[in-house]
Amino acid sequence: MDNQKTMHDIILYGAFDRHNYGDLLFPLIMERVIAQEFPNKKISIAGLIDSDLSNFGAPKTISIQKALKGSKDNATIILAGGDVVACDWQSAYGYLLPIMLFPIYDRVACRFFPKLTDAFISRMAGLTSSLPFNLNQNDAGVERNIIYNSVGATGVSRIEGEIAQYLGGIMNEADFVSVRDQFSQEQLIRIGCKIPSLAPDSATVMSSYISVEELTEKSSINTLQMIENFKSRYLVFQISQGYAKGNEELFAKELSKIFKEKKLPIIFIAIGNAAGHNDSAGIDKVVSLLEPDVMFETYLEGNIFDLMNIIRNATCYAGTSLHGLITSMSFAVPRVALLPKLRKQINYMNTWDLPHMPRGIQPADLEKSVNIAINTPKDELIALGRKLTESYMENFHKFSKIL
Repeated sequence: MDNQKTMHDIILYGAFDRHNYGDLLFPLIMERVIAQEFPNKKISIAGLIDSDLSNFGAPKTISIQKALKGSKDNATIILAGGDVVACDWQSAYGYLLPIMLFPIYDRVACRFFPKLTDAFISRMAGLTSSLPFNLNQNDAGVERNIIYNSVGATGVSRIEGEIAQYLGGIMNEADFVSVRDQFSQEQLIRIGCKIPSLAPDSATVMSSYISVEELTEKSSINTLQMIENFKSRYLVFQISQGYAKGNEELFAKELSKIFKEKKLPIIFIAIGNAAGHNDSAGIDKVVSLLEPDVMFETYLEGNIFDLMNIIRNATCYAGTSLHGLITSMSFAVPRVALLPKLRKQINYMNTWDLPHMPRGIQPADLEKSVNIAINTPKDELIALGRKLTESYMENFHKFSKIL
């Protein structure tokens, strides 16, 4: 076909159509890595739906249905990152809904009509695959290669029986599979997947592909002023509403103690803004319980470059967001991963982070954990960031032979 010359060579596919920091990072970073290594390749960025989150620094997406139609018959589909293996239709679509509608959708449609909801959403997306980000060859196209790029597979631990067997078969049809933590690797092996490669999350290379100059240029005046006012000496704190619930008073007490003893002001950030990822409400409650003399600021707008710049300049990051942690790892910032039930963060840090870096921390242990983190020698933090970038690029060069 003559028009194949004008069609896309690569489809970057994932949950890039929702306002969530980590999900928006993947296409931003991967597009730059591919453009540097393969400048002549035409790239399409796809989510389940068309979206325009460019106001937050993110690339626009087109629907996967459009991307498949607008790409070459032998194009490569790259699942560019995220916990996409075994993600179901209900979860994938729920995060696209307005925050006010999400509880109704979750409690009514998903609870009482799960099969009907799955069928309706998958048909609306124009796909026949049983799972939205694990495409069968019928949807992908028989000549197209499929690559899983340092993805998470935490959700595989919840599946058994026929669906596990089905997913194992789908993953074995892929041309390359790499996962971002040992737990994900073990779970895929459990369901019969050939042993996948292990590689750091692709976002870990952000400090190599986004310069300080670009961060400064693309950060808001308010963000730059906030960083300057605190002289780049502050604690970044992030938590979603669901994880904050019941712990607000303890977190506020510990944060007040950190300010008094360490003279560290707090910058509260909202990393998740999509339905099911709402950080702002959790932050508001904690802030209301701080002692009156605590110095703090809030950043709730959710622009990628602002968030990255705030974390890059921090004395320490403490939060429940995996990509808040990964940003701190990339920019050599000490970090604390909150709450023991958050497996994604703990699995990732157990696989890649310095052994002593605090993870799974209860609210009452926050101040002690921040002390441990900030006492890490700077050269160890820098060396780890470089090592992870090298490890990821090794992974990229393995699958880039397919591109």
